[in-house]
Amino acid sequence: MLNISEKGQINLLVSILAEGKKYKTVADLEDKMSLSRRSVFYWLKQTNGALKTLGLDDIQRLSQGGYFLTQSTLDDLQEHNQANARPVLNADERRQMIIWALIQHNPHLSLVNLSERLEVSKNTIIKDFRELTSNLPADTEVINTSHGKALVGSEVSQRQWVYQQLAQQNPLIIQQIQKLPRLQTVTERLTQLQVDTGNSYSGDATQLLIWYIAWLLDRIQDRERELTGVSNYPLDQYSQWCEALLAKYGRITPAEIGNLRKLLLAGQLQQVNEDGRFSKQLLTTTKEVAQRFSSVSGIDLVTDAFLGALATHLYSTYFRIKYNVQYHNANLTDVKLEYSYLMSLTKYALKPFEDFLRSPVSSDELALIAVYFGGEVKRLSPDWLDAEQQPDVILVCTSGIGTSLILYQQLSARYPGISFSQPFSLEEFQKMDLTHGAPKLVLTTAKMEATGDVPILWVQAIPTSSDFQRLSQEFRQLGLLDNTRETKLVHAVLDIITDYARVDDFEGLTASLRDYFQQVPPETKVTPSDRPSLADLLTTSHIQLIDTAENWQTAVHAAMAPLESDSSVEARYADQIIDITLKNGPYMMIKEGVMLAHAKPEDGVNQLGMSLLILKKPTTMTVNGQSKRLQVIFGLASVDRDAHVHALSQLLALLQDEGLSQKLITARHLSDVQAVIGKSTRQQV
Repeated sequence: MLNISEKGQINLLVSILAEGKKYKTVADLEDKMSLSRRSVFYWLKQTNGALKTLGLDDIQRLSQGGYFLTQSTLDDLQEHNQANARPVLNADERRQMIIWALIQHNPHLSLVNLSERLEVSKNTIIKDFRELTSNLPADTEVINTSHGKALVGSEVSQRQWVYQQLAQQNPLIIQQIQKLPRLQTVTERLTQLQVDTGNSYSGDATQLLIWYIAWLLDRIQDRERELTGVSNYPLDQYSQWCEALLAKYGRITPAEIGNLRKLLLAGQLQQVNEDGRFSKQLLTTTKEVAQRFSSVSGIDLVTDAFLGALATHLYSTYFRIKYNVQYHNANLTDVKLEYSYLMSLTKYALKPFEDFLRSPVSSDELALIAVYFGGEVKRLSPDWLDAEQQPDVILVCTSGIGTSLILYQQLSARYPGISFSQPFSLEEFQKMDLTHGAPKLVLTTAKMEATGDVPILWVQAIPTSSDFQRLSQEFRQLGLLDNTRETKLVHAVLDIITDYARVDDFEGLTASLRDYFQQVPPETKVTPSDRPSLADLLTTSHIQLIDTAENWQTAVHAAMAPLESDSSVEARYADQIIDITLKNGPYMMIKEGVMLAHAKPEDGVNQLGMSLLILKKPTTMTVNGQSKRLQVIFGLASVDRDAHVHALSQLLALLQDEGLSQKLITARHLSDVQAVIGKSTRQQV
């Protein structure tokens, strides 16, 4: 930000006018400054005064174009050091700082005091308080006192608010926390805890805990802020660590020890002590989850590497849910949309974990785990396995693998022409030789200094729209994004304009058009509609209703017959399914009476396909001492790890809808089956 005044709003306004497109309308300024139209005109006048003091031209205005700065003013403004510019907050940021001040119980929080501190009018602060209620910590309220405004209510909720702000890496709150003492001491003690337990936090989780605990130790110096009451917790390494820390730097109460212990257990891990009893129990459950996902998706994920990594993620997930340490990030909404085709499969797979946890998994946690499965599916796909291209951009992530994969997937989808590496940990990156492969950029969620010729750029683990704009600009400067299309569009539009109008500032208009056409394009996403639906795959010729079958093997061959007829699979494919079942048991039975019959692509699949066989009279599958009633067989022929998952998601939704699944099982005519499939497909679009 440019710095020409002690008033932040002046610096913000002149910076807005100096960047991006040349002409800014009043609406542009209202939006970027988070101010009313009246306030914008006030600050335009104040900024002109500041420019006049510096001997610079006033802000110019075109009747149709908007406000702009002359080129000579722009040139002179570059001399002003932006390092010392005071930041100007938008409305949301301003209200966050008001809540922070209330939680800190700052004395004398009057409207005048806040307006001076935040450099806005008293009326703006009054408006902020009217809009503040929905953003306050739960079970708290703002009251008026003789000294100004004060926040009263749940101490736990106030702490949760601070924790969530730090978890979302709110720079305004982090800046306040970094001024506190004991950060180094907490760092050393937390490092020792990880050595003692054998559980290592991810880089982001480590930093979050250091910041929060340093703030907590400062807060509980005030006895009125202490948690009281009974808190039951086991005597383990975590509770002993909490007791020792609080004894030296704060106050010891059972409630304080129990509360801090919960946060320590909920911190995202990157390595788990596999010798612990809980870890071994969780690994068994994780294997059941992976097997369940594999059985319904046709993708074999049951490897030691994947199981170990997924168990590490679920370890922290378990305690976050158990202790209600909610994981939430606004940008996960986009993730849920991008991975909607995997959400049903993941939800189905997680049943053993939910049983182990004795609680459902929240939608945000489910989205993280869906991304986890999606990342592994992508890694196992043939195009990934065959890829030998050196990445253009190296990714270095300090967050857990779930959010690391979110970053990788979002970048790959938004910038399909750029090759990104799979996420590396900070430790892995420090051992890398960047001269090999010659990447053009290192993109990192860790704060790192450049040590060589390759530039380093920081980004959030779950980027915002402004982050993507910054990334696009950097990629263009590095030659990773092609501007050819935008350049052609600019020249084409200029040709049309100059045929009909006189252009006084040709260079300014060119720059404005280039800014417009180089805006970040809408994100290119692979949506469910890009993949075949259940109705697309289960065509009339692929659906059969027969009276019964001699045995389950005969039923499998009958179910695969339509796929053999159109050459989707070879004759040996059905034999492979039978052999797998005889070897591994009836794990393909995904619901009472329903089998999802499939083998690997290399077992005789030529093209993607599905079939459906309904036995009016069920048969019995007896394998390895287990007997199952078999009445419905969905045959699946998958050619890769991804194309069929949308149809499977719809299939699971159908089977989980008891009304629809019963209509399917009891169907006696082709039209009845098609009606059920059509209704399920429409509901899941």
